Amino acid sequence: MKRTNRSGSAKTMRSFVFLFAFLLLVGCGIKIIQPPSGSYTNAPVVAKVKFQSDICGNPFQAMLDGNDVTAQFAPPAVRGGQSQATFPALPGGSHTLTVHASKPPALGSGCTNDSDTSTFTVNGDTPYMAQCRARGVPIPPDWAESGTAWVLQGNLNTDGGGTNLLQRNVDAFVWTYTDPNVRGACIALPREGGGTGSLAGIICQGAESGNACFWDNQLRSNPNTIMGWSGQRLVISQLVDGDFMATGANVGGKCVNCHSGNNVFIISPDDPTWKKVIKDANATIGSTFTTNVATSRYTPLPVHPNWANPVHAPLPDLSCGACHEVPSPSVVNYRNIVNGLPPLNRMPMAPSCTSAPGGCYR
Repeated sequence: MKRTNRSGSAKTMRSFVFLFAFLLLVGCGIKIIQPPSGSYTNAPVVAKVKFQSDICGNPFQAMLDGNDVTAQFAPPAVRGGQSQATFPALPGGSHTLTVHASKPPALGSGCTNDSDTSTFTVNGDTPYMAQCRARGVPIPPDWAESGTAWVLQGNLNTDGGGTNLLQRNVDAFVWTYTDPNVRGACIALPREGGGTGSLAGIICQGAESGNACFWDNQLRSNPNTIMGWSGQRLVISQLVDGDFMATGANVGGKCVNCHSGNNVFIISPDDPTWKKVIKDANATIGSTFTTNVATSRYTPLPVHPNWANPVHAPLPDLSCGACHEVPSPSVVNYRNIVNGLPPLNRMPMAPSCTSAPGGCYR
């Protein structure tokens, strides 16, 4: 008499039932990947939604603060695809984006539903941010050591053997932000240990306009205190900016004294970290990231008599003099006093022009 394996059949049936129930419960795997819930962001807000599975029926709906914004998303929702929308004029404050989709179950009829929600905060533009945005400068997101779109590229102290120009042998971390819609570059340079008094400057430059904007880690509400950066969230709309600096309300110094020349970022072209940032950066950092400018010379914003980019003496190396300049004598003297170490007069550090495209970095 043939015996049947009832135990094995029972296990198979239980597995089948479990799988059937799982498939009925699983949604379409819709996920808001930008902006993440709890994040802070600047306008314009780019929303991105990811679809993990096939969808059916009324395939996709998006609600922003209770208003239907489905039609603003493109391309259409497809399995494994991504759809996005841009909201250019969201006011500052809290906003909620909710997305819905449905999928056909693997077994049976009808559709199962899935949804995701993101509640995020839009930082309101300061007048300076609005000016920079209108003049083609990418606006940086808030900076923090984690949880933002900023990317750490290296440390000028260790990577370059002590090429922090302002404070030799002191940490100076290079962070970059790539705006997906505006060609240019944002670079943050938090220095020292990060406690109160440790500087963290942020500069953004537009590639097409040649304009550059500046922020320091001092609160607009308390500009005489350098807040540090370790464990801090530097909210861009709350920081001292170029409008403050041009009128002398910047404890950290006058940025344009050192950042002079064809573009705002030509400071240490031969440091390994800077090489990543200023040479072929669009290939290694992002397709819209570049420190180059289309104009012959960058313009610091705001346009102000005390905040300008005058022509200084070129470096003695004539092959690079068109790109790299020696700052004013007072700045060179300050640099020598602060470091007190040979070789002196090395701001900016001499470039290896032959290794750069066209003879020098632009």
